[in-house]
This record gives sequence, structure tokens and C-alpha cells, in this order.
Amino acid sequence: MALDRSGVIEQVRRMSDAPSVYEGLKKKAETFLGAVDTPQEKSAFRTLIDEIKSDVLTIDQLISFTDSPDGVAVFGAQKAGELAAAAKQAKAQGEDTCICPACQAGKEILANRAAIAS
Repeated sequence: MALDRSGVIEQVRRMSDAPSVYEGLKKKAETFLGAVDTPQEKSAFRTLIDEIKSDVLTIDQLISFTDSPDGVAVFGAQKAGELAAAAKQAKAQGEDTCICPACQAGKEILANRAAIAS
């Protein structure tokens, strides 16, 4: 779905508020949100885009993590199994990105970055 500038900003808010967001990404999102409507907006957005590119997981990375001993240690065996099953189902339906709210918002931001970056 094509987003305009305000839609991208809303996705940044959603990503920042997601319980699954990586702290470094959250800080970059908050810096961008603080720069909205200032001369620093575009540079803060470019920095945020670079961070999103390095932090958003692929569906295969999510599956690999939730199927690993590290994933079980983080989520517990039951939750890791549920997440792995949900990720595998999403992949079978064509999803290519981690299904957590932070990664899904990041995916939308990347797909619509021209609404702010241009």
C-alpha cells in the first residue's frame, strides 16, 4: 500500500512503540520523530532508513532464530515454537519479512521512503 508522508510518519511511530523494537532503532525513530517539520527531518530520516535496513529481519532469519537454542532461551520453548510456526505459515503465504510489529512497520517505511526522502 502506498503511503504518503503522514502515513510514513505514523509507521515510524508504530515501529517505535512496538514491544519488539530494538533499542537502537527506537532511538533513531525517536530522533526522526523529533526532527519532523524541522530542517533536520530529511537527514534524520536517512539515518533511520540506514538503521531499518540493518535491523529488520527477514522471515528466514526469524525462523532460524525461533528454531534455535538462543530463540528458546529468549522466548521459552512454547512461545518460540508458536513464533516459529507462525513465521513458517507466513513464509508459505509469501511473507519475506519478520512478522513482528516493528519489522512489519520497518518494511512499510522502506517501501514508502520516497514520501519523505525525495
